[in-house]
Amino acid sequence: MPTTNLPKTILLVSNNQDLIETTRTNLGSNELYDLIAEMGNLEKLSDTIAEAQPNLILLDFDFAPEPLQFAQELISTYPQIAFVPILTEAHMANADQVMLTGARVFVKYPYQQDALSVTVKRAMDYKQSEQAISELPSTPEAPTKHSHVFSVFSPKGGAGTTTFAVNLAISLHKQVKEDVLLIDGKLLFGHVPLHLNIRTGNSLMDLIPHLGMLDKRLIRQVVVQHVSGIHVLPSPLSIFDGQGIRPEDLFNVLQALQLEFPHIIIDAGNHLNENSVTFMDASNKILLVANPNIAALRDARQFMEVATSLSYPMDKIMLILYGAGKRLDIKQEEIENILKMKVFGIIPADGDQMRKSLNEGVPIVIMKPNCPISRAYKVVAKRLFKTYESIDTQESQKPVNGSGKRVRRFFV
Repeated sequence: MPTTNLPKTILLVSNNQDLIETTRTNLGSNELYDLIAEMGNLEKLSDTIAEAQPNLILLDFDFAPEPLQFAQELISTYPQIAFVPILTEAHMANADQVMLTGARVFVKYPYQQDALSVTVKRAMDYKQSEQAISELPSTPEAPTKHSHVFSVFSPKGGAGTTTFAVNLAISLHKQVKEDVLLIDGKLLFGHVPLHLNIRTGNSLMDLIPHLGMLDKRLIRQVVVQHVSGIHVLPSPLSIFDGQGIRPEDLFNVLQALQLEFPHIIIDAGNHLNENSVTFMDASNKILLVANPNIAALRDARQFMEVATSLSYPMDKIMLILYGAGKRLDIKQEEIENILKMKVFGIIPADGDQMRKSLNEGVPIVIMKPNCPISRAYKVVAKRLFKTYESIDTQESQKPVNGSGKRVRRFFV
């Protein structure tokens, strides 16, 4: 019987004959796809796209002399077409910039097992979901009630953002005695479930296909409640899922979550991109985690410059000294002079206890609630709670229907 579904047209743009043949081998036997290979100069490409009307473009990043700019132009010119960059090992160092072009996913060449077919299908699914969402009735731009949202961020890797976010969320829950949601905002390599010994297949990806229709029942089915009482929204389990999440997805998910949870802590990680900026834009405060050493302070100072360019007011950022108290640490007074801001909270160092906590999947504020580290988290939670009055005042003064773009593009 003839199929009622026509094959999806895929346009492969590459001058690498080996890559073309390998791609044909990977996708050629799939009756769902009709692969067209385009070789030659850039001027001919627009004519080929107009003639072929592809559902998806596979772009070899060695095709154009300025691949990032070329990819961004393609995506903006043909927003209706799904787009998958093909990156060699040489391009992988710039994979984050590739995602900032607007690509939902990418695939590495040489291809690994079925990575190409999986990525192609996922890119098409994203495009279909995106088009369906655009046809949904418009929803209010802002939540109807205030939610207190805090992003935990550090520009330096290994600073301790996940450990801090986990223990702060539990401490805040004890302080406010209301629902607290902890979001794993490290979309590619999140470790929040590991710190809490949570085993679940649920993740942020379970909410994205239902944008525009998220309600309390669905949200509560996806988030996981930890024994401490906090609720957790894990990051995607698959790197293919994580790399496809866009700022628009996060914005809409956060809007729905703010209607359900009065307190939200986001582990925004240490990488500055459009998604982490979306988290920070949506937050009332940014808890900037820095270790008391020269490298961390240099990165923190550079982040403050970026924060200025993002038009964040100075009081939106609160400095947390993490792992303090070692003999060679830079003193608090010097740190405040370097960064031109006061320290909001200090978490003392204790490597052995923290390693034991992580290895056992039991946060330190539960494992040893009366130790100096746990008491420090309690202090930070109390200070954070005291900021609520000023946060609520600022929120009440915002216009109900804000103008301007909901999600901004940020390029590093």
